[in-house]
Amino acid sequence: MNFVYLPQSLVETAEGAAQYFKDDRGIGTFRVEQAVDPNLSYRPTLQAMTADHYYLCIEVNESPYPGILEPVVLDCVTQGLPVKLYVAFPASPLPPDYKTRVDRARNHGAGVIEVSPTRVQIIHPPLPLSLASLRPRQKSEFPPRYRSALADAENTFKGGSPSQGCLLIQAEIEQLSRKIAKKTKTKALWRTLKPGETAPRLRDNTPWAKVMEMLIDHLDHSKCNSPDKSLLNRIAGMTAHRNEAGHKPNTLKALIKRDREARTRFESAVDTLYDLIVASRHLRIT
Repeated sequence: MNFVYLPQSLVETAEGAAQYFKDDRGIGTFRVEQAVDPNLSYRPTLQAMTADHYYLCIEVNESPYPGILEPVVLDCVTQGLPVKLYVAFPASPLPPDYKTRVDRARNHGAGVIEVSPTRVQIIHPPLPLSLASLRPRQKSEFPPRYRSALADAENTFKGGSPSQGCLLIQAEIEQLSRKIAKKTKTKALWRTLKPGETAPRLRDNTPWAKVMEMLIDHLDHSKCNSPDKSLLNRIAGMTAHRNEAGHKPNTLKALIKRDREARTRFESAVDTLYDLIVASRHLRIT
């Protein structure tokens, strides 16, 4: 590899990192010190395109997280660029602020690689920066029984599986809405049947979309005014996405579009779950 800007003292570190990704991840060719994207002036030491269409960028530096990367991370997050950013640094000598720098890298979504002549160690992997801008939501706002599921969904989303992360939140909404339907029907909070109308049969295996149709049509809001129809309709619209397969994007453009839409869907699902929890508190569902 021909480096122009990389100090000679770090060439061995760069070559060790490149060899690791070749052996472990099948990355055969790296571009050296070239721009990642026309909208980003950043030129990482090494870069390649992964099989799932993410930019793999490796910054080689003596520090596990040099300050020059902070505006780069911010630009990638703001622009929704699908970048997986690693910082590769030599194992010896460790910088005096090693722990602080590693923690800062983790908090900003950058991965860290420690390179020695005999081995390469991933200290921690990166987050795809196109997913790192997910709006934070305080889990303490939710009842304790939902917090673990929320954490799992968020970790799954940020870990590079946004569709699965969305499904985990939607599963919580589905479970709660089914309990609401069952509780309100049992407590006779559904409207009186019209002449000749057949009573709806609510079973455990009734499709979620059908359950929501029943709630919207039969819940008597003079007896039970919450959750209201607008919230129920919002959830009904969500059922169309519940069983989407979440196919992997086959182009960079499709990946950018998926990650952008997934952020909106995930944030909306979390907001909807919270609204449904608040709206159903009076029903004392356990």
